[in-house]
Amino acid sequence: MKSLYIFCLAAVCAALMLTACGPEPTADEWMRKSLASAKEGKWSRALDQAGNAVDKAPGNTLANVLLAIALENNNRPADAMEAAERAGADTGCFIAQYTLGRLYCRQQKYDSSIRPLTRALELRPDDANTLILLARAKLHLNTEDAFELNNRLRSLPQFAQSPIVFNELGVLKVLQNKPKQAISLFRTAIQLDADNPHLNLNLAILQDYHLGNLPEARQYYNVFLRLSSSRRELLDEYKEVQTRLEIIR
Repeated sequence: MKSLYIFCLAAVCAALMLTACGPEPTADEWMRKSLASAKEGKWSRALDQAGNAVDKAPGNTLANVLLAIALENNNRPADAMEAAERAGADTGCFIAQYTLGRLYCRQQKYDSSIRPLTRALELRPDDANTLILLARAKLHLNTEDAFELNNRLRSLPQFAQSPIVFNELGVLKVLQNKPKQAISLFRTAIQLDADNPHLNLNLAILQDYHLGNLPEARQYYNVFLRLSSSRRELLDEYKEVQTRLEIIR
């Protein structure tokens, strides 16, 4: 989910201590510039600025985290992983461990993701994003505690009635090849956040590809189209759903 790397940026921003401006930008000042560019979606510029920060301070954990995120968003996954691994050498930095684990998951290197994500969870035991990623990674590795990790989210007051939790539990059931058990979880998520296009799309995909219930799939695909029609960041998914609807009408 895109929110997971947006979370990374927010965490870097919160951790970054800026220094006073001088005649030549310091590593912290380059990081500030890179964060600003990233927030505007100017990833090419953000990459150059993060690179300058790392040139100034090669061992700076946060600079390497920011470089990894910028490289990721410039479609350079191998270089992003290299930067994340440098940052991950700092086992006391939550955002470095989380970013490394997240990138391993994105590249489907689930076995490699366990150590940094476990360490991230040790540093922040109630972090929802880490719980979600670690649960998914463990499920792909067929470990028995995957579902229990997501149930831990429900023990947190802020997530007791969160659509995110029910959606993730539904995803886990699908990954466990138990699609019928996922239906009620996805529907509960939608009841809690009916205007969320992603939740409706997940239920449409479940009904379409996993259960073969095309009338239900069409219903939720159409809800997704209605909710995402004015959201430019969902344009690719919007087109894919339009194409799929033409096939299954």
